[in-house]
Amino acid sequence: MNKGNLNKKGKISYRPYLVSSNKKNAKKVVINRYAKGSNKYRAKNLSENIYKSTEIVDEDRNNDEWIDIDIIKEDENYSSAKNTYKNAQKNLSENWRKISPKLFDIMIENNAINKDSKCFKCNSPAICYCLDCGLNTYLCLECNTLYHKDINLFHRKVFISIIFDKEEIKLPQLCTGFCEHEIKEISIINLKGIFKAKFPTCEGLVETLIRHKLFPSTPINPQVAFSFELFDIYQELLLEAHVSYLSFCRVLESLFSDQDITRNIYYLFKSAFHQYLGLKTMIENTINKLFSSKSQFNCPACPQPEEKNSKIIIALDANFQLKRMKSAGSNIGERIIEESFILNQNKYDEWVQNSINLSSLNTLNINNNNAQINVCDSHFKAANQTKANLKSNYLDDTGIFGSTCRHGIPLKFINLKGIGERFSLAEYILSDLHNMFYEDSSTFIVLYDIACNLHSHVEKSESRLFPFKSRFNWCVSIFHAYAHSMKCQLNYHPRACNSIGLTDGESLERLWSYLGRFSSTTRYMRPHHRLDILEKGIQHISRKMISNLACNLVKRFKNAYKIMNVSVKILKEMEQMHGIDESKILYYIQCQYESNFVFRQHLIGKELYFLNLMELHLYEIEISKANSERQLESLKRSRSLYIKKVEKCESDLDIPESKRWNPFNPIYSKYFHDYCERNLDLISDKLRKFRNEYIFKNSQLYNQDHIGHKLTLKIKSSIKDISKQIEINISYYEYFRLLAQENSFCKDYPKAIFNEIVNHTSDFWQILDISINDKMDNIPRIVIFNSIKNFNNLQRSKEEISLIVQELKRLYDFWMNYKIKIENKLQQLQQFNEKTTKNYGMICILMKYYKNVSKNLENCQIALNKIENYKVNNTVQVVDVPIYDLINEIEEDNLLKGDLAENLTELEICDNEECIEYEGEIVDKSKDCEEEIITEGESMDYKIV
Repeated sequence: MNKGNLNKKGKISYRPYLVSSNKKNAKKVVINRYAKGSNKYRAKNLSENIYKSTEIVDEDRNNDEWIDIDIIKEDENYSSAKNTYKNAQKNLSENWRKISPKLFDIMIENNAINKDSKCFKCNSPAICYCLDCGLNTYLCLECNTLYHKDINLFHRKVFISIIFDKEEIKLPQLCTGFCEHEIKEISIINLKGIFKAKFPTCEGLVETLIRHKLFPSTPINPQVAFSFELFDIYQELLLEAHVSYLSFCRVLESLFSDQDITRNIYYLFKSAFHQYLGLKTMIENTINKLFSSKSQFNCPACPQPEEKNSKIIIALDANFQLKRMKSAGSNIGERIIEESFILNQNKYDEWVQNSINLSSLNTLNINNNNAQINVCDSHFKAANQTKANLKSNYLDDTGIFGSTCRHGIPLKFINLKGIGERFSLAEYILSDLHNMFYEDSSTFIVLYDIACNLHSHVEKSESRLFPFKSRFNWCVSIFHAYAHSMKCQLNYHPRACNSIGLTDGESLERLWSYLGRFSSTTRYMRPHHRLDILEKGIQHISRKMISNLACNLVKRFKNAYKIMNVSVKILKEMEQMHGIDESKILYYIQCQYESNFVFRQHLIGKELYFLNLMELHLYEIEISKANSERQLESLKRSRSLYIKKVEKCESDLDIPESKRWNPFNPIYSKYFHDYCERNLDLISDKLRKFRNEYIFKNSQLYNQDHIGHKLTLKIKSSIKDISKQIEINISYYEYFRLLAQENSFCKDYPKAIFNEIVNHTSDFWQILDISINDKMDNIPRIVIFNSIKNFNNLQRSKEEISLIVQELKRLYDFWMNYKIKIENKLQQLQQFNEKTTKNYGMICILMKYYKNVSKNLENCQIALNKIENYKVNNTVQVVDVPIYDLINEIEEDNLLKGDLAENLTELEICDNEECIEYEGEIVDKSKDCEEEIITEGESMDYKIV
């Protein structure tokens, strides 16, 4: 061991003050662990401290709640125990649970205002209740003018003496009459500082504090209390700015440093705030349950379960930022915040176990002859179900899996308890939504990063969604679509799918940008505490998004109208210049789907026969060039395999062996021409994607924001891998190009050079983009591409406009019904015979809800009026768009925007187990990673035959 490191102090971390355990200084409180002698401990004689009046708790109390947390004093019927730290925490949790119902009632009653109250100064009838003058301070008209007009503007005090004068605060007696009560002393922490206060305990210490709008630090004999106002401020800071408990406590210490806070309030604050947050959420959930049912869909603008022939658009994704360390501890007690978004972990585990049992039963009893959906050629970590079961040595919770509607409103979430991204997570959420929408005529459109793989899984009989698979349609989220193969984009790209509008499927990426900022705090929390904070964060963002939904729908409506006008203008110009009408565009799209069958597994009939013949001829050539016996034996085995395949094809096509095709046969030449052309198109599309990724990665190295040395090395390594893939594909491309030139066809394909491939303005790409095809009426590829793109944008924008009109009407009905329900409930409470303070407190809370609902209803009506006026007075200026702009330049502009840097890390692609396989390739297989480029979602790389 290096002796030089023994005296190293290391980083001083913020932690609670300790108690000395040695004999000499037994039970002394350590205030500076790095000091020497008596300076290390708190002074015994507190009278020597000039700021003794601001001490939180007297030294006489030996059982300080922050020093010896194991000791919980007995009071009334509450239990206590002195054992290990964990037992003390369990008792603390149990005591909170017992007292919570009573505190819940009192907190509701606190919202009521005493109408018969008198002015505290002159005893005249009061007109207002001041929140800053003091607790339960009522003022008449004259006194309100006196105290608040010129004097107490900000309620701040300036003392003449340097020494802090001792000021004793006495809280008023809550009960009426002349009864006597025990006087308690407690330290109160609020936004203005720390004060010692004395007050009579009218109905119990904790209950009295709650009625004074002070929250106790512990449920049994608290010595510190926090004001509701302080907790409310921190709640907003936590949910909006993601301020941690520790940071807020440091702020309090800094603000109140002149009051000599020598004790750490971190653990007291964290425990008390968690309970306060749970009680406030309980009140909110109680109000919401009065006006909503369990069958109601969380988004009021989306179709509801009772609607028929509806289409529900759902987005799915996983987040692995929200981890939790194993070292953070285990659960103590139950969750405080009710599970409304994050589903119960035990229910999911039971569902998975039942799925496994049913899967084994189906495998034995069902002979599944259904045609399977072909999985995307790209390889993704998210789709690797084997790695999804791997356990981490350091992480207990690896992340969270969730769903939203098309507006981004959160729906259901599952905590990832030591697992990766599984298909069962998506199946469980979709199964829950399937049960909610009981109408068989309702269907779902699911957007997911790996929707192609999930679709293939659902088509299998062992999937729990297999019995009702017809209710689900699948799309890949638009941002990740370009990481998928061309045939996958043709089937799953959201711009090519009907009834989806302009939905991009990336709403969860936006939600993760909010929730991800909790990760630095929640990764060190206990399991239930972490889920409570995430649950509260989801509730908060959901409430905000629903309130702003009307305004957001208007913005989306205007954007859809703009896209529609631009698309109409471009399509009209194309029709005038090239005669491309809707029927021709539909024909081009159909040709694209037919080109989907260029892959080896789709070849049938004579195409398959030709491929096997060509492979056989190639192996015969390789046999003639073999240099070793080992190589010769391997080639002969492969040749014999293809001889069997050729004979099988000849048997199926009734071709006698004597009339077997040869390279000089015209039919063979025709198929050979199509074969080379298809492969050249396929390779050029892959080169285009690698080019885009190469440009994007290089732009990251030279952006204005300094990315750091570690990330720079990672990007350089990625660029090196991409360059290697480009070189491999260039060798494929040149092989087929030379093979085509030897047979005097396919002369439109230029020579591929690395420097020209990575330059989007090079002659190589311009020749490819303006090349023509006989099947496409001799129209340049770039023109056909733009016609298909704008045709799809036109169709989706029309769908979006229709969807938004329906959604706004649905949203207006929701707020109107909400308002009527609140009015009825208010009327019912006001007519209630037993007019208790709790009922009046509930009325005051409902009045606040009524005000917010009325405002949202008004905003919704304004949004409807704006849309109607926009339809009539549409003054959108359509910008002239050159038809012949190279799509490469558009892609380059999108890549250089730099908005995709963070999101690229969300989609990692595994190393391919097999090579990038083209028909009849003779180049050695490569095991390098094939990463696809991710570009912005307004355009779509269609493959032109």
